[in-house]
Amino acid sequence: MRFWFCCFFMIPFGFLFAEEPQSYCSMERVCVEFVSTLNGVDVYFHNKIATKHTDTSLSVSAVMVNMKSNKPLPLLAVLRGNRKVKLFQLKTISKKKKISYKIQYKWILGNFLSKHNSSYIYDLPFDSKLKVRVSQSYFGQKSHTGDNRYSIDFGLQEDELILAARPGLVIDTQDKNIEGGLDPKFKESANYIKVLHDDGTIAEYAHLRYRGVLVKIGQKVSLGTVLGHSGNTGYSEGPHLHFEVYQPTKSLRKKTIPTKFRTQVFEAETLTEGALLWKREFGSPIEKKVLDAEGTFICDRLDVITEESCKQTSFSKLSPIYVLVPILRPDVHKFQLQLQKKESAIRYEYAWETKKEDWISTFMIPIQDFQDPVDGEWVLSIWSNGNLQKKIEFQLTSL
Repeated sequence: MRFWFCCFFMIPFGFLFAEEPQSYCSMERVCVEFVSTLNGVDVYFHNKIATKHTDTSLSVSAVMVNMKSNKPLPLLAVLRGNRKVKLFQLKTISKKKKISYKIQYKWILGNFLSKHNSSYIYDLPFDSKLKVRVSQSYFGQKSHTGDNRYSIDFGLQEDELILAARPGLVIDTQDKNIEGGLDPKFKESANYIKVLHDDGTIAEYAHLRYRGVLVKIGQKVSLGTVLGHSGNTGYSEGPHLHFEVYQPTKSLRKKTIPTKFRTQVFEAETLTEGALLWKREFGSPIEKKVLDAEGTFICDRLDVITEESCKQTSFSKLSPIYVLVPILRPDVHKFQLQLQKKESAIRYEYAWETKKEDWISTFMIPIQDFQDPVDGEWVLSIWSNGNLQKKIEFQLTSL
């Protein structure tokens, strides 16, 4: 989805007369104003919703008849704050001839001269109680191409809280849109929040629900400030949070920037598609496991494997037992299973390997092959790379 703005206005003008200024606004934000003078027209610009710290990159050109600009056009400029600024003047060449002009301009929030602080490590933009998959990462074929190539989609559900990944200043918001879907007509219908950082880059949090913005333009936010609620507005196939950091280019396009995040397994991680993420409390050790231990469980039905539906602790030898393993970082992982009957020398061992694209892996324990006696308490141990990943205790019966 594209978030940069490109707006053109062409204003034909006849003979000049002393009259009230005329103005035109793009998206009710960046406005141009024309003030007639004895010698021509003064051209002013301002971003009327900007804070005093907001920069707006602007490119202006003109097509003129019997007029000339006092500055070379096209003109590339940076508007500072919301103050109205005279950028140039169109002067009449001959007062005996008819004059006309057409002004064209495009703009984007931010300063094209800004430079990202590549050493900054971002926080995950969601609540510490959540575990979230990266549904689309850099160069994702669904929508992260072109100007959006360094964007990340976090699989937040509808209405879950969005938190600031970096301190900054809220410079733009939108939460009036109600529609969304995989249709090009929704590409400009995403609700969003834009936060300006101290290095001049801008973070965008997009696809928020209707009335899902909880901050205001001009508000300073610290790390972890609640910004709003996730949703499904705009060009989207389901609820999620689109996150990106960008800076404008000289051509006033949006240049998204690779970012690194502090996660439960790394101090600084470039997020990949399928990664399962949650926040690690400051001072707590890095997670060494390759699976989500809390989400790993056993079940006797593969078609309904969920944490809620697979809480049984007793299984029959007549039914299969499936092991469900959520992978933290999709890759080829080798797992070893050890089944030990308590207070017995009976022991079974198995091994399996995940596929590189697996987000969740399952393995069926062939308990039908177990030799009697099977009745009693068992311990399932899951290992990978020589490290114990999870232990599960359960009852097994022969009936």
